[in-house]
Amino acid sequence: MFNRRVRIVALPQIVMLIWMDKRKWGFLQALMMCLLYGQAVPAFDTPPALPAHVSLPISNFMRQPDFSEVTLSPDGSYIGALIPEPGNPYGNLIAILDAKTAKVVHLLHSGRFSLIQDYFWVSNRRVVMTIATQQGILDTPILTGELYAINIDGNAQIDLFGYRAGHMQTGTMINTVVRRYAFAAPILWRPVSENHILIAVNDFTADPAGSFTSAEILDVRDGRTVAVGGSPVRNAALLADHAGQVRAAYANHNFTGLLLWTRPSTQAPWTMVNDSAKSGIQIVPMGFNRDNSKLYVRVTQGDRPDAIELMDMTTNTFSLIYQGKFADPGQLLETADGLDYYAVVTEDGKRSLFYFDENSEEAQLSKALAANFPGQLAYFSSFTRDGRHAIVKVSSDRDPGDYYAFDLDTHNARYLLSAMPWIDPRQMRPVQPMALKARDGLVLHGFLTLPVGDKPYPLIVLPHGGPHGIADVWVFDREVQLFANRGYAVLQVNYRGSGGYGSYFQILGYRQWGLSMQDDVTDATRWAIDQGYADARRICIYGASYGGYAALEGAVREPDLYKCAVGYSGVYDLRVQLDRSDTQATDLGNAYLRLVLGDDRDDLWRRSPLSGVSRIKANILLIHGGDDLRAPFKNFKEFTKALDQNGTHYETLVEPREGHDFFLPEHRQEAYQKIIDFLDRNIGPSAATSP
Repeated sequence: MFNRRVRIVALPQIVMLIWMDKRKWGFLQALMMCLLYGQAVPAFDTPPALPAHVSLPISNFMRQPDFSEVTLSPDGSYIGALIPEPGNPYGNLIAILDAKTAKVVHLLHSGRFSLIQDYFWVSNRRVVMTIATQQGILDTPILTGELYAINIDGNAQIDLFGYRAGHMQTGTMINTVVRRYAFAAPILWRPVSENHILIAVNDFTADPAGSFTSAEILDVRDGRTVAVGGSPVRNAALLADHAGQVRAAYANHNFTGLLLWTRPSTQAPWTMVNDSAKSGIQIVPMGFNRDNSKLYVRVTQGDRPDAIELMDMTTNTFSLIYQGKFADPGQLLETADGLDYYAVVTEDGKRSLFYFDENSEEAQLSKALAANFPGQLAYFSSFTRDGRHAIVKVSSDRDPGDYYAFDLDTHNARYLLSAMPWIDPRQMRPVQPMALKARDGLVLHGFLTLPVGDKPYPLIVLPHGGPHGIADVWVFDREVQLFANRGYAVLQVNYRGSGGYGSYFQILGYRQWGLSMQDDVTDATRWAIDQGYADARRICIYGASYGGYAALEGAVREPDLYKCAVGYSGVYDLRVQLDRSDTQATDLGNAYLRLVLGDDRDDLWRRSPLSGVSRIKANILLIHGGDDLRAPFKNFKEFTKALDQNGTHYETLVEPREGHDFFLPEHRQEAYQKIIDFLDRNIGPSAATSP
């Protein structure tokens, strides 16, 4: 008999019933067995934590989550979730569970070489999904802009939109099952009318400037579309109000300024509201308020972090709602009826919630829920159409995520499932926010994760990829937890140029690859040494993409600081990015590269790790995909050739069919086994006793 534990939690004005039946291992296997034999999913006791010093298998950290994108059907009868497809590394499934019994009633397949990127409910019995497809010899599936619809019982499946949908047909604005050589994305994540959704469409074109964006209503039964308007410029993103009226558009004009247009209705002409190149202020629309009279916008101005403000659609006046102390705001959270927002996820160190109205029902219930999960982030992630039932997601730096069903009328919460049930949060290590001053006085923020044991620790410096617009945040990070589990401290610093701290902070990094951006990583490393966290003799720098660039540039610029360096899909010759990368292939991408890198080829050479190979003293490991288009494989070939000419010892791992980052599980497993073995030899326990 499976044991369910129940506890009653009394809180001010609320009583919550929480079923503590969290199963922490084997859930997916149990789910599959239940599907085959028609049984309800059993609840297992939480297993006892292993001793903290036990090294867990690499596969525990690299394995894909059992569940993601957990949502309720509009009427609350079913729960949907994305799950891996056993035996098909290129595919996944939508699992449909009975909301009352947690019994799996249907599995919807993605196809042999297709991956369901996302899905949403268009009715109580029908879902629409976006697809990524494995193409040619490249292992990683690529998002194609296609849309598919299917009933949850597996019937009435149709290719709604894309190059595999229907047959070519000439006509006017109305098309019936027409093959479209275009990319589609939902504008609204709920129907605008019964069986109809609103999508944004960009035609595939050989023009590197891109195409204008068309707003179209798509019938989810037969794939017919009706055009209802378009964007004022090419490559614009569109935003609709709750009535399905497309009333906001924004675009980055070749990185010369962010442009915002609005209008009172779909039929009205566009009016430019802001040109950041002239105003010095960036405004990005996020969503409409309850009566569609105001627009939530993200405002970037000066050296402060971004703010959430409400813009009056008639007067274009603004009122401040939230601005963090040093970090930009995160995700907006919808109210139960989906017509407004009740909170924003804050990123000032540990994630938390800022409530727009402390007295709202959502805020009161959310705060009561949070009291049951101290040290974690708990929020409503999905509601039924009537707003009376919800999914609550709970996650933290040590927990990949648990999901609960919540009744807003009875205040009962019932455990449903875990994203990675084999991960025991008690075995994971806390991710601590930290701050330091760079050599020029600029304040840098980041995170430090310490292993079990006494300091100083062997340290892995882990610069994030991107680099611009990307930041390390307080979440469960599989890489970080793997390294910490193996006895390594991990330092993540959001160097200048990173996103998440306002546009001024990001702009400070433009054309500073290998200069002040690299100095920030060095200063953070020396900070960890000075604070007594890091053993100065046992420091390795590792990163992927831009992080791979920073790792090898660190080995060049600071030859005596790092014992070893690991580059994963790294950029080692900046000129290659300007000449051969997929970013360079479009006008927008080319403008971005010239903005952030510059176009002085002699300067690009001086700031490339390739030019400084002779200075490297660190032991080197290079990992790359042979079909990498983002950081072309030429980076790897040129760098290893230079290492050979210099007589520098190095190790490599190449997967010919992989692209930018390895996709197949066996390739990821091999890569991280290679990294762990390399780290253990260079800065592991045996290195501590070596002279």
